[in-house]
Amino acid sequence: MEAFIEILKYTFPAALMLLLTYLLLSNFVDNEEKRRAFYLRKDLQKKSLPMRMQAYERVIMLLERITPNHLVIRVMPGKLTIGQYRKTLVEAVRQEFDYNITQQVYLSDEAWNHAVSAKSQVISLINKIAGTLGSEASASDLAKELINAEIAGDIFPTKAAILLIKHEAARSF
Repeated sequence: MEAFIEILKYTFPAALMLLLTYLLLSNFVDNEEKRRAFYLRKDLQKKSLPMRMQAYERVIMLLERITPNHLVIRVMPGKLTIGQYRKTLVEAVRQEFDYNITQQVYLSDEAWNHAVSAKSQVISLINKIAGTLGSEASASDLAKELINAEIAGDIFPTKAAILLIKHEAARSF
């Protein structure tokens, strides 16, 4: 029994020191790993922030370009029939959207869904107004009605999406 107590006198402090060393080293390694992950995230964010800001700019430009008053100025009615002009406007909206579709990688799902919704609502508005005017109306009539519809609304869908994207971009800082 005395031999057992003698062995315990030497092994217990050694085991206690081993456990304490393990806990300290484990804590140190965890903290070091967290520190490296933080600096890696910080460096990645520093590199990706300019790309995200550029994506916000491009999506806002897309939304501005498909807003009816800008769209009508860019795509002049000329001598087109109302059907041809409607088709030209819808195609211009779709081309703008397709050109900027990759920007969704840098935006939140909510912001991108607002941009998609705004595009769909603009196309729907073009088709709706063209349908109510009838085939006897001119392309200029369609252009005027599109501008009037934008003016009549409280906040047009493209403007709402722009505001949301601006807020999201501001939160990135």
